[in-house]
Amino acid sequence: MKFSCLIVDDEPLAVALMENHIRQVPFLALAGKCFNAMEAIAFLEKNEVDLIFLDIEMPYLTGMQLKSFLPEKQKVIFTTAYSAFAIESYEKNAFDYLLKPITFERFLKSVKRLQMVEPVKPAVVSNPAEAHIFVKSGREIIKLEYDDILYIEGLKDYVCLVTETDKVITYKLMRELEETLPANFARIHLSYIINCNKIKKISDNQVIIQEKNLPISEKYRESFLQKVSNRML
Repeated sequence: MKFSCLIVDDEPLAVALMENHIRQVPFLALAGKCFNAMEAIAFLEKNEVDLIFLDIEMPYLTGMQLKSFLPEKQKVIFTTAYSAFAIESYEKNAFDYLLKPITFERFLKSVKRLQMVEPVKPAVVSNPAEAHIFVKSGREIIKLEYDDILYIEGLKDYVCLVTETDKVITYKLMRELEETLPANFARIHLSYIINCNKIKKISDNQVIIQEKNLPISEKYRESFLQKVSNRML
């Protein structure tokens, strides 16, 4: 598994150093670079990342101020030249605090903790009585069998669960839904989770389910193909 990372820093040289550190670590993947907090907010509205390397002293909004806008679960490592912010960073539930200039040794020690704290995914649903999900859609509560779901599409703060005969839209984040699904579901893209039992074909960077072509993004490609290879002849 690779952890996606975002660098937020107004100093180009600091960004270049962090980018180089990330590329040296096999389990990290650089998702983006932002040079101020406003760019980061715009980026995060359209993208999810596992970890943010966040500078503190920046124009418009400081790193500390930006942290207060982020979800509580978002992992943040503060990167700064000022040791005076250390206590405040941990009060804001920072994953770590790196003091510039950041050596690769210290960087590696910090990010290796990701592998130790990554939560275990829920086990596959095996009880027939739990083989379905209730979805609140508007004023209705709809029962969907997991086996009937072809794929799930993310629509910002909503998700659309697609079956052969229906599309059910509900208020839910993709990441939250992903954590509750059985093991035969796989994330293939920021916007798509698929039911692997419904795959018709995998072609290049696309999954074909029914007549729908769904993209496989670089972030999820390795974990998805690993799941598929476990069932390959």
